[in-house]
Amino acid sequence: MEDTSLEDKINELIRKISWLENELRKEKETNALLLKELAVIRNVLTMSSLTYNSSRKIVLLSRSLKAGELAKDIAEILMTEGPLNISQLTKILKEMRGRASRKTVSVKLAELMSLGIVESIDRKKSEKLYRIKDVEYTEDIQNKNS
Repeated sequence: MEDTSLEDKINELIRKISWLENELRKEKETNALLLKELAVIRNVLTMSSLTYNSSRKIVLLSRSLKAGELAKDIAEILMTEGPLNISQLTKILKEMRGRASRKTVSVKLAELMSLGIVESIDRKKSEKLYRIKDVEYTEDIQNKNS
């Protein structure tokens, strides 16, 4: 009689293990679907971010054209290279355009600063770095529509 009871207990354990395996399979399928959905959301957000950044660059470059072709080149360099000082900017512009002077670059940076496209960052001693001002794209759209 005890053998039957032990056999019943073993069968009950087998049944419970089978049930757990099924539940884990369902959970795995749910997780796989969730991971796929998260990947889609991540890709959509990545594309949105790239689109936003491209739009922002277009707006800034079009605004920089008001100050001329050299100003547009300076804005492009600062967008790709990050913060630079006047000497670094002048060197890159000389490589790109064949000629550039620190004085001309300084004047164009002042124009870009007055347009709200570039800002200066004070560094150690008297070194100034220039970078693209972090402005919201929505502000640019609102300014265009006013």
